[in-house]
Amino acid sequence: MAVLYIAFDPFKVLYDYESFFDTNAKASVAPNKDYASTTTFIKNSKKINYNSFIFGNSRSIFYQISEWKKHIGEDAICYHFDASGESLWALNKKVEFINKKENNIKNMLLVLDYATLTNVKPKSAHSYIISPALVNNSNIIEFHIAFFTAFLTPNFTYAYLDYKISNKMKPYIKKVLDDRQKNYDNKTNELRFDYFENLISKGKYYTPERLSVFYDRDTTIQKFSEECIKENQKIILKNIYSITQKHNSKIKIIISPLYDQIKINKDDLKYLRALFGEENVFDFSGINRFTNNYKNYYEASHYRPHIAREIMRIIYEQKAQTDSGYDY
Repeated sequence: MAVLYIAFDPFKVLYDYESFFDTNAKASVAPNKDYASTTTFIKNSKKINYNSFIFGNSRSIFYQISEWKKHIGEDAICYHFDASGESLWALNKKVEFINKKENNIKNMLLVLDYATLTNVKPKSAHSYIISPALVNNSNIIEFHIAFFTAFLTPNFTYAYLDYKISNKMKPYIKKVLDDRQKNYDNKTNELRFDYFENLISKGKYYTPERLSVFYDRDTTIQKFSEECIKENQKIILKNIYSITQKHNSKIKIIISPLYDQIKINKDDLKYLRALFGEENVFDFSGINRFTNNYKNYYEASHYRPHIAREIMRIIYEQKAQTDSGYDY
């Protein structure tokens, strides 16, 4: 099995690649986005002097750079530094890494939610483990063990090898490989799902199978998340703030409008605004016109680019917020 793992390198963590995403492939193994983002940044930064960054989990990828530049200036050199299931701890490591690389951080967009803010410890699963480069290679052995162990998982091995041999996307293989058609820009590390948007425009996306994930919610009584910004979170957030001060960064923080309609805890929001400035922290969580409509989402986790586009318009126009939410 070790020979097969080394030969195929299914997770693209052993060898150098021009891109981590083959947009022409029928299916592929989803890469560790933390590793992909970090490795691509290191390679590109040798010739591209990035100065504007988008951070967050997979929800942040829909804040498209072409739209962001309309608000921060067309001369901005932008990069998506996202990771799947991003934690506040790992996000901070990315900000520190850029700072140490002596890139100017002119603009910063932080896309946060409860899951990101809660997590202040390293993750060990292969899909989420942090890139060794971000922690001075201190986890290099653990990193590669995680991927080899994942390869040895019977469900993965059988499905992966079946696809390699047959080149056929059988139903059970879809549980292991990613067959979503996507667009990828290697320069900005931006993923887009234009194929999905095209299906939506034709009224063909929201099939009964896709609609089944949109569970019912109580849209009359607002629920709040538990307080999660405690001492460890405050240490990390203060460090991010100090780096933005050093670079005189123009920072905007977005609390994502999630389908669950659970609003960020009031004390957490109060702390973020006290630290980063009320004019820089925007809360779109909870019950509102974005979260009420399931067609603003691809599924119950990721909102679509037109929502991110509207959010950017709102935050850069500095539209006022009332106690009940933004007047949008």
